[in-house]
Amino acid sequence: MAQTETRFAARAKRRKMNRWLNGAIAVVLLLIVMVAWNLLFGGKADQQAAGKTKRTEVETGAAVVSNEEKKPAAGSDTAGGETEETAETKEEESTKVTETPGPPGSNIEKEIVNPAWQPVGTTQSEPHKTVFDENSVDWKEMLDAVSYATGIAPEEMIVWFIGNNGPNKAVATISTKGQTAHYRVYIEWVTNEGWKPTKVQKLKQRPS
Repeated sequence: MAQTETRFAARAKRRKMNRWLNGAIAVVLLLIVMVAWNLLFGGKADQQAAGKTKRTEVETGAAVVSNEEKKPAAGSDTAGGETEETAETKEEESTKVTETPGPPGSNIEKEIVNPAWQPVGTTQSEPHKTVFDENSVDWKEMLDAVSYATGIAPEEMIVWFIGNNGPNKAVATISTKGQTAHYRVYIEWVTNEGWKPTKVQKLKQRPS
C-alpha cells in the first residue's frame, strides 16, 4: 500500500512538472511569435513611415525649388520685365561711339559722334555771346572743346578756321602741326557749362 502511494505521488509530481514545462514552453513560443511579428510587420511599418517621411521631404524640396523658380531673378524689373543687365546694355549702347564713313567723293574720311562728350566748362557768365576773336576767352574755350574732341592739344594744332554754325554753335577746322591729320569739329554752347563737342569729321586732305 505504501508502495502504491509512492507511485501515485511520483506520477502527480511528474504531471505537475510536465504542466510547468508545458507552460514555460508556451510562454517561450508566445515570446518567439511576438518577436517574429515585430520583426516582420514592425520593420515594414517603420519602412513605410520612413518612406512617407522621405516622400514628404522630396515633395517639400520640390515645392521649394518650384517656388524659387517662380521668384523673379535678382535685379529684374517686374513692371517692365527688364533686368539690370539689359538696362546696363542699353545704357552702354546709348553711350557708344559711332563712326560713319563720309559720303563718296567727299573730303570726309569718317564722321565720329560720342554721346559721352561733356561741356568743357567756362569762366564766362550768362547770357553768353559767341566771340570769334583769337584773343578772347570764348575763342580759348572753343579751342579747349576742339582739343577735347580730337585729343590734340591747342598748342599742337593749326587752326584754319573757327566760324559761326548757328545760334550758340560753331565749327572749327584744324590740322596737327605736322599736317598728318585734319579735322572739322562741331561744337555748341551749353548754358553755364561751356562749349561741348557734338560731331567730329576726320578729313582726307588738308582743308583749303
